[in-house]
Amino acid sequence: MRAVKTQRHLLGAMSLAVLAACGGGDGAIELSQGTETRSQAASQRPTMRALATAETAATPTEFSPTTYDPAQPDRVTVGTIIVGDTRYNDVVASFTGLVSIGNGVATRSYDSYDGATGRLTVASVNVGGTTYTDVVVAIGSVISVGSAGPVTDFTPNDPLFVDQWHLRNTGQVGPGGVAGKSGEDLNVSMAWNYATGTGVRIAVVDDGVDIGHEDLNIVPGKSWDYRVNAYGDPSSSKSPHGTSCAGLAAAKGHNGIGVTGVAFRSQVVGYNLLSATTGDFGADAVIKDLADNHIYTNSYGSADSNGQMAPSDEAWRDAIDTGTRNGRGGKGAVYTWAAGNGAPEDRTDYDGQANYQGVLAIGALNTQGERSSYSEPGANLLVMAFGGEFCAQHTTTTLDVSGADGYNNGTSSPDDYAGNPNYTRCMNGTSAATPQVAGVAALMLETNPNLGWRDVRAILAKTARKNDPGNDDWINNAAGLSVNHNYGYGAVDATAAVAAARTWQNLPAQKTASSTQGTGGVIADNAAALTRTLTLSGTGIAKLEFVDLFVDIDHPEIGDLEIILTSPSGTPSTVSVPRECKDADGKVVTCGSALKGGFRFGIVRLMDEVANGTWRLSVRDATAGNTGSLVNWSIKAYGH
Repeated sequence: MRAVKTQRHLLGAMSLAVLAACGGGDGAIELSQGTETRSQAASQRPTMRALATAETAATPTEFSPTTYDPAQPDRVTVGTIIVGDTRYNDVVASFTGLVSIGNGVATRSYDSYDGATGRLTVASVNVGGTTYTDVVVAIGSVISVGSAGPVTDFTPNDPLFVDQWHLRNTGQVGPGGVAGKSGEDLNVSMAWNYATGTGVRIAVVDDGVDIGHEDLNIVPGKSWDYRVNAYGDPSSSKSPHGTSCAGLAAAKGHNGIGVTGVAFRSQVVGYNLLSATTGDFGADAVIKDLADNHIYTNSYGSADSNGQMAPSDEAWRDAIDTGTRNGRGGKGAVYTWAAGNGAPEDRTDYDGQANYQGVLAIGALNTQGERSSYSEPGANLLVMAFGGEFCAQHTTTTLDVSGADGYNNGTSSPDDYAGNPNYTRCMNGTSAATPQVAGVAALMLETNPNLGWRDVRAILAKTARKNDPGNDDWINNAAGLSVNHNYGYGAVDATAAVAAARTWQNLPAQKTASSTQGTGGVIADNAAALTRTLTLSGTGIAKLEFVDLFVDIDHPEIGDLEIILTSPSGTPSTVSVPRECKDADGKVVTCGSALKGGFRFGIVRLMDEVANGTWRLSVRDATAGNTGSLVNWSIKAYGH
C-alpha cells in the first residue's frame, strides 16, 4: 500500500482498529498525538515508571505476544518487554496516539520502549485477523503489570540445545570423555532477550543447503543452483556441509525440534557454489541478490595443509568491494570467511581471500577455549568462534541433510545421533565457527540496522573476550586492544556485541593511504634479517582499521622466510614463517618462489593505531642454502 499521511487525531477511544481501516497494514502511517502539546506529552511520560514498582513474580520463561482487544480500544497488552535489566510480562498500558506503522515485514523480535520519547514500538500485533508490524504508539499510562523479574539467560526448548556447547558450555562431556570448560562459548543466551535475527537474511555460500529441512527458515524461491546457474534447489544429499553451516547460523530456535541457530529467527538462502563444475562463479556468489541479503557466510577457501600461497583473483576482489560499497543500501554487506583448517603447515595469511580487507576472517576454538589444532593463525585473523576438535573427541551439534545421506545416516554412525539422521554432532572446523559469527552479526544488525559493515567488524573486535589468557602471543596493540596471532582479538562475545550495537556511533567514512614503493635489498641465507622502512604522513587516518602489505620477493624457497611488519606504534605483525610445503598426498615439496612478482598480505590487528609514521619491514631467511632479494614493498592503510 502507498504511504498515507493524515491529520486525524487519535485520542482516548480511538483505537488500533484504525489500522484495519488504513488498508492492510503495509503502508507507513503517521498520525499526530492529538491536542496535547509536546510538553504535556513529556509530563505524562514518567507514568511508564510504574513498571519499576511492579510486584516481582517468578522470572518468566516465555515471550508472550502483544495483544489488542477492540472492546478496550484505548489500551494494549504488551506480552513481554524489557526495560533496563528487568523483564515485564502482560503490561497493560493506555496509549494517546498512533505514531507510525511499518510496512508489514517483521524487523524486530520483541517490543521495546523508548523512555526519551515515551513511545512503545510493538514488533507485531494482530488486529481483526491482520498482523501489523513495527507499530509505534505514544504511551499515556501503565494500568497494570502481570509479572516482573530480572533479565536472565534465555533457554530455547529445542531438544538438542543441551548438546550445543558452543552456545552454552556447561562442561558437557564429549565422546572422548573430556569435559568442556564451562563458559567457553559464544555467550549468546542473554543476547537472545534482545535480538534473534528477525528481519535479517543470511546467504550461505557453500556446497548446498537443504531448503526443505524441517529446522530452517528458507526464503522461498531465492536460493541459487549453480549447477544450472538459475534459481532453484541447491540441495544435494551428498553435500551436507552447507546445511550444517546454515544450521549453526540460523536453525529455527525455540520451536521444540532439533537444534538452535545463533540467529534463530533470521532467514536463509543457499548458493551451492562448490557443487558447480566450474570455478567461474566465485565472484557472482558473493554479490548474488545483493539488494536483499545482509550477510554472506563462506566456509571454504584455498587448499589446506600445504603451506602454499593462494592469491585471490581480481574479479572476486572487485565483487567483495561492490558488496561492501553497495550492499544493505550502502551500509555494506557483511562477509564472514573461514580462516582455514591447515595448521600447522598453513597460516591464514597465505589465503588471498581470507586476508582481504572486505571480509571477516574467523578461526576456531575447542571446548577448552583454546585454538583448535587445525585452525590457522594469522595477522588477518579477526575473532574466534567454536569448532571443537574431531567427532571422536567433541565437535558442534547442528543440522544434517534430511534423511540417511550426509554426515549422519541415523544407524551406523557410531559417534553420531542414532535414529535422528536430520542432525549431526560431527561438524567441526573454521567452517563451523564462521557461520556462528554470521549469526552474531545478524543479532547485531537486528539490534541496530544502521550499522555499516566496518562497524560490525569494529564491534566484534572491541567486544571479543580474551580467551586462553596464558597464551604467550597475547599483546596489547598501541590502542590498548589485546591481540594474538592465534586468536585475533579473541572469542566472540554475542551479548557484549549486541549491547554495544545498541548505542554504537557509526564510524566516519573510510580513508585510505598508500605508500610509494619501499627499497629492496639482499636477503642473505641463515643471517640477520633484512630491514627496510618507509614513512606515511598526512594520511588523515588517526585510527587504523586494516593494512595491506605488498611484497615482491625474488627467492627460490619462500618456505625459508620469516616476514614481519612493525607499525609506527611498535606493534609487530607476522605474515609468513619458515615452513615445509606439501603436495596433495602430504609429501614434502618446495614452496617455490611464489612471492616473486608480488603478493598482498592483510593485517587487522592494528585497529585504532595511527597510520602516520615509520613502518618497518623485516625479512629473515632462516635456512642456509639459498639467497634472494626483496625487490620492493609497499603498504596501503585503511582507517578513519
